[in-house]
Amino acid sequence: MRRRPRPQPDAPELQLIDPSEGAWVAGMLEAGARIGHVASTVPVGDPAPYEAIARIFHPVPWHHRDWEGADAKGRRDEALVPEDHADFRNEPSAATGTLHAYGTTTWRHVAADHGTELHAAAQWADLARVGVEERSLSPRDPALEYGPPAIGALVLPAMSDLAEVLLHHTRTPREVVLGLWPGLGWMDGGSALFGPGVREATGGRHSSLPMPPAFGPATTRTLRRGTGLLDEGGGLREYLLVADDGTRLRRPEWPRAVHPAFDAGDRTEYQSPNLAWPRDRAWALASEIDVDSTLVAGSADLIRAICTHPGLEAVAVRPDTDLTVFADTVNHRDPAA
Repeated sequence: MRRRPRPQPDAPELQLIDPSEGAWVAGMLEAGARIGHVASTVPVGDPAPYEAIARIFHPVPWHHRDWEGADAKGRRDEALVPEDHADFRNEPSAATGTLHAYGTTTWRHVAADHGTELHAAAQWADLARVGVEERSLSPRDPALEYGPPAIGALVLPAMSDLAEVLLHHTRTPREVVLGLWPGLGWMDGGSALFGPGVREATGGRHSSLPMPPAFGPATTRTLRRGTGLLDEGGGLREYLLVADDGTRLRRPEWPRAVHPAFDAGDRTEYQSPNLAWPRDRAWALASEIDVDSTLVAGSADLIRAICTHPGLEAVAVRPDTDLTVFADTVNHRDPAA
């Protein structure tokens, strides 16, 4: 069996928190499993009862392959504002020779384009008329495609906007616990680096290189042994608990080591927390690794602030709301149709 690489000497260590501090979360989630659905994902019951729950829809990436001409203004009026471009107009090798545009939009925009409905239990596949986790072509513009939304992570700037609201609704904004699912390969050295740069750096000897763990020996040991992790549901989910002063909640970019064959400077990986709560337990956040939404349980005032924030697309949900991929009975399509 191939040995995983050791941590680099200068790899950062995380300030880990004993999993016993998350026992209340695990207990509530296990109890919530008897209710099912939302209640098994975000803490909603005793001993820290919450008044309401918000579902934050992860932003939808979009890509337009011909962002030119008079139609561009109309697209901007529809809230499609480019965040990046790729100009192939002067590329001889490009098949289309057009200006591509990229950005993010809302589930509501996609629903309006497809004639479907955004609601509390909406699911991407039925709302966007595609398969699970597939891209969706606009029925009105063949050069425009949507999605799919990110799974298991709320991207920036939405995560930063959510963090500001959350930290405003706690008495302990500088004492936050973040939970990371340890199955991400970049965390403990389970991922690999591919590409022509690898062959160049290794004199043509390798096409891939194992990446070193993101963190130092102590953190990596915890990840690899699986001890010191918060266990939820008898091994159903495990989380590495990390102390935060609010900085990584606002911008969850994690420093990692660089492979010694490359002089690439600092690297970071982005991963919003899969669990988070402040010391006073005023709210609890969950980004389940297999779901394209983030859930927050908290006071009615907090949930109202989230659902009305201009930078977030969010709706209130119930503890028994079904968020599984085939639960959208409003937009559901008859397979035989």
